[in-house]
Amino acid sequence: MKHRIIRHTASALVALFMATSAAYAQDPAPDLQDLVGARGSSGEMALKERWYLFVKGEKSGSDSYTYWRQTRTGQCITVRTAEGRYQSLVNAPDFDCQNGESAADTSPEDTGAHQKQPFATVCGVTVEGKLYRYKCKVNGAAPGGPGKTVLHYPDQKVTLHWHHGDRVGVEFEGMKTLPTTFNTSEGSTQFMFEGKTYFYVSDPGMAEMEVRDFRD
Repeated sequence: MKHRIIRHTASALVALFMATSAAYAQDPAPDLQDLVGARGSSGEMALKERWYLFVKGEKSGSDSYTYWRQTRTGQCITVRTAEGRYQSLVNAPDFDCQNGESAADTSPEDTGAHQKQPFATVCGVTVEGKLYRYKCKVNGAAPGGPGKTVLHYPDQKVTLHWHHGDRVGVEFEGMKTLPTTFNTSEGSTQFMFEGKTYFYVSDPGMAEMEVRDFRD
């Protein structure tokens, strides 16, 4: 009798877990449904504006899934991206946002500051409010160093010489190195140079997804 009760209890717990997971999977995030159909890059910008922080990303077949946490409410969400556009944004159980940290909350030393393997990425620049994006290649240290990072834009090579704190020296090929500041958030690193904002996707995992979904 005792074993029968235990088996029934275990079965009930499994059923409850599956029902809870299904409920989360079918529960659209009500304040984010206007982003369905948005391009990945513009969707990320919109999420950031709504106080969501990137936690982690993963792939499943041809789709990619990213996990975000709302900083004010703590709500975890899952975003499914296919063919470069957001397909769904749903509420997710809290544990889905536990196995990762937002790049905004992690120091360069904790995010692979000694990263040396080159990888393809997406980079770009904002000029007079207009965003230009390109396929690029990056090699060298991760944001913050120590050392330097080289960005290979389609028609330019940019070398970033990392200093202490948020300081970095920017050297465009054939030009003098000039000091500026940088910041890294949601897997992307930005820096200012001559009134323009440059960026590159500095997290290798996110870069792989961005390159795959890139549209000219």
